[in-house]
Amino acid sequence: MLQNPTSAATSSRPDAEEANVQPSSRPVLEVRGYRPREADRHLLTLLCEHQVLTTAQLVRLARMPERTVQHRLGVLYRAGLLSRYRPRAAVGTSPYHGWLTAVGADAIGTGPPEPWSEDLASVRTVAALSELWLDLRDHGPEVGLTLTGWRRLPDGLSYADPRTGADRRLGADAELGARLGGIDVRALLFARIDRIPRARLGPVVTRWSAHLAAAASTTSPGLLIAVLVLTRTERQRMTVLEAASGVSGATERVAGGAAEPSAGALARDAVWRTAADPHDRRLADVLAHAAETGK
Repeated sequence: MLQNPTSAATSSRPDAEEANVQPSSRPVLEVRGYRPREADRHLLTLLCEHQVLTTAQLVRLARMPERTVQHRLGVLYRAGLLSRYRPRAAVGTSPYHGWLTAVGADAIGTGPPEPWSEDLASVRTVAALSELWLDLRDHGPEVGLTLTGWRRLPDGLSYADPRTGADRRLGADAELGARLGGIDVRALLFARIDRIPRARLGPVVTRWSAHLAAAASTTSPGLLIAVLVLTRTERQRMTVLEAASGVSGATERVAGGAAEPSAGALARDAVWRTAADPHDRRLADVLAHAAETGK
């Protein structure tokens, strides 16, 4: 299975609207003497690999009956091995989003997890990254995209400035590799746009564009053709695209997709847009155009 390992990036301050997080409240009391079952370890390991997952995503990844997953997640939550949060929804209810606690990480012998309870603004978009990965894995070939690689970027992406040789870093969240029309391509994914002040988006997009241009001269496998940005809302997406519209090389190679309300179709449906095109397109079409533009 292509894995999606944990990352550790700077947390953003949760807003008041998202204060209904449900952190574990009795970890020491509940965990004392508790030994996770094999199924529990599997669920905890998946949370370790993917950082944040919804209940439905865990059902798909664990390949267990939904009732079993829901029951075991309840046990793990009460034991203090995971925390969970149900975002507010405009219509209906949102699924639970779960992540490891420090106790849960210790139970499976991994390092301390990221404190997602302090970064609720990013929880939904990070879960959307996993949804994109799952959609590509399961349905990508139907729309002309075969997933060939996926990696989370715990510390962002380091690279050498092509002009000065100085070390630079992009705060990317993940990188995907795909087979597109007979060629291997790559794209960088950014999800925690909430952490970037609006006034700084222009310089950040400029760095994305410069990195895309510089990547053409590297020997890395696959052509780096695009930056894909997942935002929580349509308003955030348009803010990113407005910033891209003023940066040379970014108008057609920086694409935005809103995690709500269409996170379940990020790989298949027309939910991606660039600053150069006022219409939403499918991911395969956006990447194909970016590949042609980047030649």
